[in-house]
Amino acid sequence: MPIFYEVATKARICIILSAAALLAAVLAPLLFAPALSDEIFTLEAASRPWPDLWACLQADVHPPLHYLLVKAWFALTGPGLVSLRTFSLLMAVAAVCVAGWLIPSSPALSPWSAWFFAANGILLMMSVYGRMYALLALLCLLAWLSSDRWLRSTRPGWAVLAGSAVAAGLCTHHFFGLFLVGLAAWSVIVHQRAAVRLAIPWTAGTAVWAAIWGRTAWDQLTNRTAHLAWVPPTDFASWALIATSHLVFVLAALPIALVALGWSRRPAAPSWPREARAAAAAALLTLALPGILSLWRPLLNARFTIIAAPFLAVALAPLGRWTSGVLPGAAFAVASIWLWWPHTGAECNSREAARMLAARASAHDTVLFCRLTRKPIEYHWPAPAPQRRSFPAEIDAHPGYEGRQTPQQLQAEARELLASPARRVFVVADTESPSCQILLQLLQAAGWRQRETLLACPGVRNHYFNRLLLFEPPLTRAESPSAAPPGPKSPPPGPDVGAYGRP
Repeated sequence: MPIFYEVATKARICIILSAAALLAAVLAPLLFAPALSDEIFTLEAASRPWPDLWACLQADVHPPLHYLLVKAWFALTGPGLVSLRTFSLLMAVAAVCVAGWLIPSSPALSPWSAWFFAANGILLMMSVYGRMYALLALLCLLAWLSSDRWLRSTRPGWAVLAGSAVAAGLCTHHFFGLFLVGLAAWSVIVHQRAAVRLAIPWTAGTAVWAAIWGRTAWDQLTNRTAHLAWVPPTDFASWALIATSHLVFVLAALPIALVALGWSRRPAAPSWPREARAAAAAALLTLALPGILSLWRPLLNARFTIIAAPFLAVALAPLGRWTSGVLPGAAFAVASIWLWWPHTGAECNSREAARMLAARASAHDTVLFCRLTRKPIEYHWPAPAPQRRSFPAEIDAHPGYEGRQTPQQLQAEARELLASPARRVFVVADTESPSCQILLQLLQAAGWRQRETLLACPGVRNHYFNRLLLFEPPLTRAESPSAAPPGPKSPPPGPDVGAYGRP
């Protein structure tokens, strides 16, 4: 029996480590992808001197732990976008390893949680994203693992780890509080009255968070409307889309698993331990809570719901054993194919836009950045010239804030912006954005002539633009087809009307 147990343990570790290793291998090339807006803010914040960092973080929407850890990480590796993303990837790999130990009552099922966790759609997108979401997933898993072990034993070390994980999780993202609600429900279902013991470490961890960040968190969530101004109002369709995004690759791989089962010999019926059934209920709760809270204030964002990924992985773990690993393996394979499918290499990205502007724009031109496009493009295009402006300008005043101005305010700002003389104007545009539409309409009404579309993509995606447009200034009277003054009822309406009003 000891030999059998040793072999089973080694097999279990191999299954878990294989999921972590493949996740790192598949995502590593994406470390060199073009920069995104929030990543540049993280770089800028973590590059500040220690005395200035705390005040900078209080202006952000998120708690400070991720930035502090990234700053410490930069001290070891040096600052940079690849280093930032590497930190997130390492957090995701560590989270996959932890996910494989969450069903102690069924050691044969537990390792498949790691594979389902690695194939989670939200986790895959966040693993090489230079923000705090992979760290948040790791802390959720550590809080779950330590809380469960504390309830199963009397070792105080688990209680200390649980309290520390709670404090760290709350200092990483506000949604960790919603994860605790789901974890409390899971603990009551699995451990029943013994779940009351969690009050000790969780209260201690919450007290540490309150002392460090509680006052700022309250201000962020209640008094600063700019922080969540970019989050769209919640509706059922968006909630359903977010919920499906967690399971999309598992659902896509289901036909493959069914074909494999058809060729196998009498597949054993899956055993659904209490931990897995309770995890399914906790997953539904953690996905439903943000939607319910969004009726008060919009905050349902796909990346925030990474807190449901651990619960979903454990809930699906029995299907891994039932299919002999075919379903989670196929789900991860489908995800890998999707990540590297040609459609993911859209030309409208910050690096390509920077290359185009560096080649075409001169010191006498003006570049107008709509939405959150300026910082990531400037990361790849650090040259000081030409003149660069964001529209609306309020974007530059707050990280991640695109503004909520009225159309009248946007029109007034656009007219003032276009009053400045320039030889040519380049516009990094999202043609679906109302503010950008106002800017483009006023450009054409003022006589600016669109001469070239340097980049054009069907969708906006994560880089916030789908067009890079070049406008030339209005014709002067000397440049117009007729230098004579216009006759009665002239000129006809059109983009060159501004030429007739210039000397």
